[in-house]
Formats: sequence, structure tokens, C-alpha cells
Amino acid sequence: MLNRCPACDAPAAEPFFSVTGLPVHGTAVLPDPASARAVSVGDQVLVLCERCGTVFNRDFAPDLLDYSGDHEESQHHSPRFAAYAEEIAADWVARFELSGAHVVEVGCGSGDFAAELLRAGAGRVTGIDPHFVPERVRPELAGRLTAVPAEFAGDQVEPGTAALVCRHTLEHIPALAGFGAELHAGLRRGGGRALLAEVPDLGRILAEGAFWDLQYEHCSYFTPSTLRTFLLGAGFADPRTRLTYAEQYVVAEAGPDGTPGPAGLEQQLLDGLRTTCHDFAARVGDQIGRWRDWLGERAAAGDEIVVWGGGAKGLTFLNVVEGGAGGPGAVHGVVDINPGLQGRYMGGLGLPIRAPKDLLDSPPRSVLLMNPVYTGEVRSTLDALGLGSTELLAV
Repeated sequence: MLNRCPACDAPAAEPFFSVTGLPVHGTAVLPDPASARAVSVGDQVLVLCERCGTVFNRDFAPDLLDYSGDHEESQHHSPRFAAYAEEIAADWVARFELSGAHVVEVGCGSGDFAAELLRAGAGRVTGIDPHFVPERVRPELAGRLTAVPAEFAGDQVEPGTAALVCRHTLEHIPALAGFGAELHAGLRRGGGRALLAEVPDLGRILAEGAFWDLQYEHCSYFTPSTLRTFLLGAGFADPRTRLTYAEQYVVAEAGPDGTPGPAGLEQQLLDGLRTTCHDFAARVGDQIGRWRDWLGERAAAGDEIVVWGGGAKGLTFLNVVEGGAGGPGAVHGVVDINPGLQGRYMGGLGLPIRAPKDLLDSPPRSVLLMNPVYTGEVRSTLDALGLGSTELLAV
């Protein structure tokens, strides 16, 4: 249990929201229903720091996580997501003069974004991630993309590094203050111009009651203003933040020459965030009730319902709404365009994950889409399969 804020060490306040029994991995690849139902589970007990505004899971237990099995985190199979990654990589390379330069990506996953940086003109990329082993480097990138399978430390950054990139990593870090200090030390050691970071936007999650965006692996959550506050406290200079990807992500760009020290969120911003946090539980209750009613009606009518999205969003949504004795039991399968998930099973409920073409075996009445940003491409896929009459609903 975390009794103090992991970002600024202020005493933890009382929780404002909790959800219990979440499968701890949103990206695990599970081979059969039995192993899917036997996954480890944990609780999210969310606390707002009353000093810096960071929201964190008070009950996060790192020892529940086990990355020794197969994990599939890539979203680049989506044309929409791939286009976004290409766009932001090109933007960063142009604005921060990274053409021909060396870049370090911290928490690079499978190396997809590192490859985008190289395509955009970066000279070399070093990807640092415990699970990014040399065998995962694509042959055509050998010599330009270096895999470092390790936890990040500042002394891994070689002199002459132009920038550090840290996308969708900070939300996974329980010891935020120490990690921020290592990022700052690494950027200064390399002589880099900027830290380029990206995280999910907590503000949208709270405002929409989007409980499906809560993941056990995400132990820390940020808004644009609280991410800026965190980076200031870690010693970065003039962090600039903005919302991207249909306002689902926060992007931050910061220089190296600030002064580390305690940083607090402005009182007016903190007051507003506190109100939104404490309204979140009611919003989630409304969302869960609405979707359970809808799914219950569809189950009673005998309609076939499929969820589109076999990753973390679908996992949280289904385990909260369909899980337990009171679940409607209307969803009998999941669809995902990622070949690494197809033919596997979703953690917790053990539902099968199928390819889009498999819908032809038993055409569904409705498809429930876990992220509205993909509405256009999913509708096009359904129509191309001859499923024009299938209803598509986004959460």
C-alpha cells in the first residue's frame, strides 16, 4: 500500500474510487480459457495527491505482475493509430532537429515507435525496455535500432543523444520521483534538447466516467497540468503540454535545464481536479448500469453481441460489466485486428479473441467498439465483410 504520493512524497489522501478484481495484465497473450480465467487479479484504489495532483493506485502491488509469458502490446495494426504515430514522429523529428541524430526511447515496447522515428529521419535509436530483446529488432533496422533489455537508468544515455522519448511509460511507473530524476539525469548526460513524453489523459477518463480506461498496470495517472507539474518537480524546464489523438493522450515536451524540487499544482486547478475525481464514482456507476441494462436486454432477445478490442480497454470493460454473478452474459466473443491476439483468450472471463473475418461464421447483431477513434475503420471493415446490417456502437 502506498501511503505517500509517488511523485512528490505528500501524504496520501483518502481514496475517491476503487474497482476490485481486475486482471493485472492488459496485454497478456493467453492460450486457453482455463489459463485466461486463472490470471492474477488486483485492485485499483485511486487517490488524488493534494499537493501535486497526481492520481495513483494506492494498492498497486508490483509483485503481482509477471512479464515472463507472451505479451502483445502493439497498436500499429490499426491504420488510424499507425497514421498518428507516423505524424507525431515526423513532427518531433522536424521541430527538435532530430534528423540524423541519436534518440533514446525509454519504454519502447516492441519497437514500433522507434521504427517510426527512424523512418522520419532519426539517425539511430536506442530502445530501452526490459522486454525489448535484440531478437525483436527487425532485420531491416539492424545497425540503426539498438535493443537494451533493461530497466532505464540515466547513465545508459550516451553523450551526443539529441532527445529522450518516453511514450506510454510514465503511467506504469510506481516510483515516479526516482524515475523522473533518472530521465532528467539521462537527458543532461546525453546533452539532449528535449524530453518528449506521452501518457493517457486522466481528465477525459474522469469527465466521461470511462472506467474501461483504468488498467491495473497503470498505477499513475496525469492530466496536462499535473504532467507539467511532475516534470517541473523532476527538473525539466518549461514543460509544454497538449492533448492529442482525439484528446485521449497528453503530450509533453520539456527541456533539460530546470531545477529539481517540490512542485505543487495551482490551487484553482487542484480544486477543480478534486471535484472531478469525487464525481467520478457516480459517473462510473451510471455507465455500468447503462451498459448492464443494454447487454441484459440484448441477452434476453437472444442477440449475438461481440466486443471489438481484445486489449486492456476491452478486458476492463468486460470484467467489470460482464464479470461476476450479476453479469448479463450477453458477450460471447471478442474481435481484434492484432494477429498476435487472434486465437487466444481474454484474461478473467476467458472469452475467445477472433479475427474480423471470423464474424462471418456467426454474424453478430451488434458490435460494441471499445474506442470511438476507430469507428470509421471498423465500420469499413464490417461493410467490406458484407456485415452492413451489423450495428456498431462505441462506448
